[in-house]
Amino acid sequence: MEFQKYTTARAPLAGALVLTLAGIAAPAAQAQNFEAYYGERPTLDAGEDVKSVNYCPRTGSIVAGTRRTSTGTEALVTRVDDNGTALWQFGYRVNGSTSTTANAIVELRDGTGFALTGSVVRTDTHIYVLRVTCDGKPVWTRLFGNTATGSRGIGYDIIEAAPTLSPIPPPPSQLIVVGDENLAAPAGAVAGRIIRMTSAGAFVWDRAYSQPNQPLGLRFRAVTENRSTSANLPDIVVAGSAARGTTWNVDRRGLMFRVLSTGAPVCNAVLGVLDSTNEDYYGITRLTTGNFNGESVLVGATQAATAANPSAYLTRFNVGACVPVVQSVWRDLTDGATAFDVVESIVTTASAPTVVATGTIAGAITAGDGFALTADDANLGPLGGQFRYSTQSPRRETLMAIDNKRDRFVMAGSTFTDWEGVGDNQDFYLVQTDPNKKDQCVREWDFSWSPAQLPYERFTPPIKVLQAMAAVDTQEIEARDEGYCCRLDPN
Repeated sequence: MEFQKYTTARAPLAGALVLTLAGIAAPAAQAQNFEAYYGERPTLDAGEDVKSVNYCPRTGSIVAGTRRTSTGTEALVTRVDDNGTALWQFGYRVNGSTSTTANAIVELRDGTGFALTGSVVRTDTHIYVLRVTCDGKPVWTRLFGNTATGSRGIGYDIIEAAPTLSPIPPPPSQLIVVGDENLAAPAGAVAGRIIRMTSAGAFVWDRAYSQPNQPLGLRFRAVTENRSTSANLPDIVVAGSAARGTTWNVDRRGLMFRVLSTGAPVCNAVLGVLDSTNEDYYGITRLTTGNFNGESVLVGATQAATAANPSAYLTRFNVGACVPVVQSVWRDLTDGATAFDVVESIVTTASAPTVVATGTIAGAITAGDGFALTADDANLGPLGGQFRYSTQSPRRETLMAIDNKRDRFVMAGSTFTDWEGVGDNQDFYLVQTDPNKKDQCVREWDFSWSPAQLPYERFTPPIKVLQAMAAVDTQEIEARDEGYCCRLDPN
């Protein structure tokens, strides 16, 4: 591949400033830009997902992830206002389990709260969905059965399905969850899972999908809905990975997987060639504007099995099908870069439609920085400024998720810096930017990029129908810890 090099003059670094958010009176008229941390001493808190809050009172943002305590793990959710001050923070033990994790969260359009998913150990490991109010109080929790005893189910992403034409009053909306089931046998085998249920906690359907003639199977990591050419309701479109061989560590390929709203397969694409390079998709967004309305963009990484540094990998797929139209690869000039999430930009100041992806730069030179790249929808090449974050950190931070926030962006991941000097080396990390992806501590990213043309294959997936769902209780535990690692910026 021929890579085009983009090197930019580094912006001056603003001095690091660590303050307690609760003691700062921020102007109420306009949200500001900042980088902040949240968690609880002395737990290790890993942020996995972020959403802008648009329907609950007081708006703001919400971050979900997992905290590791001395006795196990708990789901952790932090809700903040538009200036980063925590409104509440709760840990959750699903079914009382101290082996509870959270990977994704979604806000419900009716303004009643949020739903999150992850995994919980109850003899075996199961996918769960937890509904909470706008104030973080549990409403209901559902656990989903596995295909076999000894398997391990994990929920990785959750969305609220598009509203349907319905009588008044409308029925409860529906939730779509994707994840994995690590099978008890054969060793290393994984099935992709898609679950559909109502926001009132009622079961709709549950499916496990695999790959024929491949012993290891599929991983599902992110989900969206997009326009269907064969049904009234939109299709479910999934991003993930497909194993090609006998080990996940060699020759994984990027997976785009599409089903009807009923779970019936539409098509799929497995991108890559028979070699020792791994491709993975971790994030997905649907396009709704411009010339590419109805198409989907998937992001992830490509990395040779023998190479230390991955490169960010972007692909745009066509409407109603699974054909890759445009692909590109982005490389940091000195280290590795992986894209974990992507949104269609609705706040960009650029003239052309764009997508904005976030991820993490890490390698031998840089211990870790988050990044945000802006790619032109047409060629998935650079448009406008490209930036990296956590530049004030003496160690490293990660970014795993991104969302539009009306006139700006929010991104979330984890800190790996003891900002308060109290032995708490990992917290939720939240970045809120202006429309151009900037805050006080941002600096421009030096990178190269190139178009790519990886070939693709298709397969017909075997399907298992699952029907087991159980209602359980969830215990919430109040938590509190917060501060700025990059000061408020009103500009």
